[in-house]
Amino acid sequence: MDYSNDDLMRYLDGEMQPGDRARFEGIVEASTELQRELALYRALKDNLQGISFAPALAGRSVWDRVNARLARPIGWVMLVIGATLWAIYGGYIYLQSAINAWEKLATSAVISGILILFATVAWERYRAWLVDPYKDVHR
Repeated sequence: MDYSNDDLMRYLDGEMQPGDRARFEGIVEASTELQRELALYRALKDNLQGISFAPALAGRSVWDRVNARLARPIGWVMLVIGATLWAIYGGYIYLQSAINAWEKLATSAVISGILILFATVAWERYRAWLVDPYKDVHR
């Protein structure tokens, strides 16, 4: 009896009729090549059934969860507040200094231009991230 890959798959999946199964097992016992091929397909089936597409978050430590929910957001808030206070203080000192008005205007234009460029690039990256189909892919 000839066999095909479909026969191997039906045998492994338990879809063969009892009579066909008994005949196929007889062929398998007589052929070392078929035994090897059946072992390869069985290993392939086991490997494929073991694949999980769930994110690998279950093995994360307690610190990872605390860091993600508490430490990182607090750090960002403190960074933004501190940078804002320093920027306000620096602006106040800058405006109270004895520098000529045109120098203040030129410096302010350069700083404003850099901030506007930074903000537009950050906004474009954020909008691209929102529609990125691979953002939830985990290694």
